[in-house]
Parts: sequence; C-alpha cells; structure tokens
Amino acid sequence: MSTPRPPVQTQPLRESIHADLRRQILSGRLLPGSRLVESSLAETLKVSRTVIREVIKQLELEGLVKIIPYKGSEVSRLSLEDIEEAYAIQAALEGLAAGLAVPKMSRGEIQNLRSIHERLRKSVHKDPEEWQRLNVRFHQFFIDKGGNRRLLQLLKNQRDQFARYWRIILSIPGQRERNTRHHEKILRALEKRDPLKVRLAMEDHIQQASRNLTGFLQRHSFLL
Repeated sequence: MSTPRPPVQTQPLRESIHADLRRQILSGRLLPGSRLVESSLAETLKVSRTVIREVIKQLELEGLVKIIPYKGSEVSRLSLEDIEEAYAIQAALEGLAAGLAVPKMSRGEIQNLRSIHERLRKSVHKDPEEWQRLNVRFHQFFIDKGGNRRLLQLLKNQRDQFARYWRIILSIPGQRERNTRHHEKILRALEKRDPLKVRLAMEDHIQQASRNLTGFLQRHSFLL
C-alpha cells in the first residue's frame, strides 16, 4: 500500500489527508481491495485515529472506501456493471467528439496529431507515465477540436470515473501496444476525412479497453 504524503499545511488537516487519500485512490496508487488501517495511517501521518476515522467515513460516503464491520476498511472494489456503464458512456461521448472534430481539423493539425502518435508509439516500451501523458494528449486533441461546449463538460464530469482505472490498465500486459494500434486505425480514418469511420474507430477503441480491463480485474479479484 502506498504511504500518503505528509499533509499540506495550508489546508485544514482533515481536508488535506482526505484530499491525499482520495487522490491516491483515484490515481490507482491505492488499488481496489487495499486495506486502510487506522492505526498505521494515524502513526504515519502523526494524527489521531479520530481524524483518520472521519476521513475514511467521508471516503465511504463518496463510494471510494468500504467499511467492513469488525474487519476494518478497504478501498472499494470495482463493480463490473459500473465499469461497463462508464466505458459505454465514454465511448459514445468520445466517439461523438471525434466525429465532430474531423471536418474542423486542418492538414497541419492532422500532422501534429500524427506526430503525437509517433511519439506515443516509440514510448510503448519505455516510461508508462510518459506513454499515458501522450495518450491523454491524443484523446484530448479530438475532444478539444470537437467544439461542442456541452459535450466537453460531460466528458469533464466523466474524468474521475476513469482516473481509478488508468494505473491498472497500464499494468495489463500488451495493453499499451493494443491501444497504440487502435490509435493508428483512428488516424487512418481521420486522414481519409471520414467522420463516421473516425467515430466508430474511437468507440471501438474505448470499448476494447473496457473488455480488457474487466477481464484483467476478474482474473485478479479486484471486482465485487
């Protein structure tokens, strides 16, 4: 289990600890099923167990922690239904954004996106954090260029739903390679200026990630 960083003193102590634990859960640094031991956290963070108990209770209300009577607390395991629903929504929204972006992209912008993809491809077997940074840029390019403010807001609202999954996804053998191949398919459709094919390729890309993630989580008992 990752050790929380010392609280930021500019925030009230409880809020700072809550923010740090929440960030670790959403980033995937604290995996589903990880134990949250009040005594250990209190000792590490130099606070009372009462403060830790309040933070854990707040995280439970947010659905990020499960308190098990007489056993303690753990990071909430993931629901197969929740993942499938979240990815179905994300696929539809990003697919729509990608389709809308096609007629708005200049030749230079498409070349820029191709350049991002090439850097992504070369980083597949290197630093996963760098690969993920480029992956986010690739997807965000379509979202920003889609030009629909309401759609952009909906995608922002989805962001926390996916933050928990990325560290797990990056640990799946071959997942970065598969994602990179899917990006190539999206790019080829974009270069042909075919909005429907771009939209369908983006939707398929995200749904494929959903299937790979749920299969991996089932094999490693991270699901409810």
